[in-house]
Amino acid sequence: MPSACETEENGGVPVSYRALYRVWRPQTFEDLIGQEHVTTTLKNALSEGHFSHAYLFSGPRGTGKTSAAKLLAKAVNCLKGPAPEPCNQCEACRKITEGSLMDVVEIDAASNRGVDEIRDLRDKVKYAPSEVRYKVYIVDEVHMLTTEAFNALLKTLEEPPEHVLFILATTEPHKLPSTIVSRCQRFSFRRHTMGNLLNHLRKICRSEGIEAEDAALAAIARSADGGMRDALSLLDQVLAFSDRHVDEASVLAVTGSVSRSTLGQLMEFCINRDAAAALETVDELLMDGLEPERLVHDWIHLSRDLLLLVAAPNLEEIRERMAGEKRWLELAEQTSAEDLETVLDILIRTQQQMKWAPHPRILLEMTLVRLCQESEAAPYPSPEVRDEKKILHLEEQLKKLENKVEELRRTRISAGRNVSPENKVEKTEGSADRRPVGSPRLETFLKKGSKERLQQVIRNWPEVLAEVKEKKITVHAWLIDGEPVAATEDSVLISFKNSIHRETTEKKPNKTLIEQVIKDVLGTPLVLHTVMRAEWERCRAETETSAALEKTAKEEPAKGRSSDDPVERAVELFGEDMVEISD
Repeated sequence: MPSACETEENGGVPVSYRALYRVWRPQTFEDLIGQEHVTTTLKNALSEGHFSHAYLFSGPRGTGKTSAAKLLAKAVNCLKGPAPEPCNQCEACRKITEGSLMDVVEIDAASNRGVDEIRDLRDKVKYAPSEVRYKVYIVDEVHMLTTEAFNALLKTLEEPPEHVLFILATTEPHKLPSTIVSRCQRFSFRRHTMGNLLNHLRKICRSEGIEAEDAALAAIARSADGGMRDALSLLDQVLAFSDRHVDEASVLAVTGSVSRSTLGQLMEFCINRDAAAALETVDELLMDGLEPERLVHDWIHLSRDLLLLVAAPNLEEIRERMAGEKRWLELAEQTSAEDLETVLDILIRTQQQMKWAPHPRILLEMTLVRLCQESEAAPYPSPEVRDEKKILHLEEQLKKLENKVEELRRTRISAGRNVSPENKVEKTEGSADRRPVGSPRLETFLKKGSKERLQQVIRNWPEVLAEVKEKKITVHAWLIDGEPVAATEDSVLISFKNSIHRETTEKKPNKTLIEQVIKDVLGTPLVLHTVMRAEWERCRAETETSAALEKTAKEEPAKGRSSDDPVERAVELFGEDMVEISD
């Protein structure tokens, strides 16, 4: 493989420089790494001479689609073939490599997308090749062709001359008409794994005499997102920046990224709810020129890796990305998959809001505080703390049930044994009514709520959010945290997880705007009410418990006094172990 830098004999002065991805472009199917499912099929077809007249290569950018197309063109036209591998020595192979063979035509569909260009191609395919066996048309980014151009290509693609081979390449195969796809053999190219990228980068560095740290190559591989060409282009850029010595700091400076160690520190600050340290770290990063959007982007990817590490620690991709770093294992042990899902949800919403936010830094700082604060929005209680909270909650519910059973027992004793069942029911109902359920507004929704109206609101809620966003994006940023939980014929109740979002939504101008949008979308006016999600769930649970007890008290006795005894009914409901009777 030639070096990227070609020099003159007199003095070794560089006269030209070829980009690494061009120097290291695969020249045989064996060189096309990470796409064995494609190369094996093509080599077998070439060995048997059973290759198609049209191929469709699809997949992400930088995965080898165009390289595979050129290799196929060389293999079918090699003077020693058709062969499973081109010889790269005959005149045909050399000309195709140089791009000077007239019978192998590369077309950029992005700039030649019209019907006139395709008609011209259709007229030229009739003529036999002048230098080799097959005339090969490589159409890159074929999804960019117009509908008329596809129609013009369709007949030629269906019944091409025997001497013509079409190779279509695209990153968006879903945009191609099914009539085009059905006439081609399709091969899907995969993203390169972290291991493939690292191994190839190490091989290139050794061959080119480049000093590179493993951490730097790992950072390049992560930034490439599975694209080999992107990885080599980034390596080229870092070499120009760092004078042929590649370290992690140089890679981060070129890409504008954040080091994984810094992101790990931020995550630890959030786990420990140390907002001051987190804000100080972010301030230093921003002062060094880091963009808030990039910080959130990198943080999302680290959180995603941690989520997979917690949920599927044996996943091959995670073993490659987190290999040999005990810090991530320790960090994963301090949290849970549920917590990391919450973090990702908050960060992704922040990333979306940053696209329209006039002050992204303020939005980033708000997100940091939200992740660090001790509230429902704080996603990081340890497993022991979470279990303890669940136990305390269950004990509290159990205590309430015991109090209700005791209240029923006292009602039975004070009323006397010869009081009619109707009077007993009336007394029990009065006792239940005196128990506070929640604010009068919530009680209205709980007792007079309309399921049909709520379903109507839920169905149309995405449209309501879209209309609010159209009218005033800042209101949308707060309202998106809300969720419709109840509705009556003339009002709707929205629950919020965060008090700031609720309070801002309740401001008169914002509330008026939302009510107007609801009226426009649903066709009927509804008064907007809000509640904190925890309060709503508590009141709803208490109401359901009260309803169950009232139903128990109202049931007619089936036989004697046993079925009329509220204590026995309590035993049936809650079990003997949960009920204690004392005179």
